[in-house]
Amino acid sequence: MKKSSFGVILPAAGSGIRFGSDKLFYSLGGRPVLDRTVYSFQNAATVSCIVIVTRKESIDLVRELTSSYSKVIAVVEGGATRGESVLRGVEALPDSVTHISIHDGARPLISPQEIDRLHREAERYGAVCAGLPVYDTVQQVDTEGFIVATPDRASLVAAATPQIFEKELYLSSCRATAGQSFTDDAGLVRAAGGRVKMVLCQCENFKITTPADARRAEAYYSE
Repeated sequence: MKKSSFGVILPAAGSGIRFGSDKLFYSLGGRPVLDRTVYSFQNAATVSCIVIVTRKESIDLVRELTSSYSKVIAVVEGGATRGESVLRGVEALPDSVTHISIHDGARPLISPQEIDRLHREAERYGAVCAGLPVYDTVQQVDTEGFIVATPDRASLVAAATPQIFEKELYLSSCRATAGQSFTDDAGLVRAAGGRVKMVLCQCENFKITTPADARRAEAYYSE
């Protein structure tokens, strides 16, 4: 049986509009958000290599920021959509990679141990999505904003990253859904007929999208 090799794609090409600046370079406890994210994957035992996908104007800065990380093998320019950006990252991976692990560059709080646990689950199921529990009551509304349903919280999980797939499953799913748009890669694989196992995270793994998220992350590191 071929030994698993996990290649990580870190999409880091967002505009940061809701944050007000480029959140990936925002300092958390003296280190940029992206640096903290890369650090966790660098120190995960299951990770073979890392490709970072970013905006053209940020390539040199990202290369400089990650130059000390031996597992970072490429920093490439993103595409017009998230899907295009991820595929450009996949193209930069070596042929030996068996599994693709896609993680938001702005989710820095995941630990190396959690990454390894999720990767082991991906070996078992072939396709895994990290998830976060939903604690609030969620209401479904119609086009006019009126509540039409209250889903049972027990059946709801907030999708997070990493989302991990056998490489051939991911690539065949991309071919089968060419031209379609998805908010995440688990949705892409499911649209192509694949099954994705949701695995709850055992650590803080929220995405830094707004200044309030950054303050929450700062509190985490200060503790």
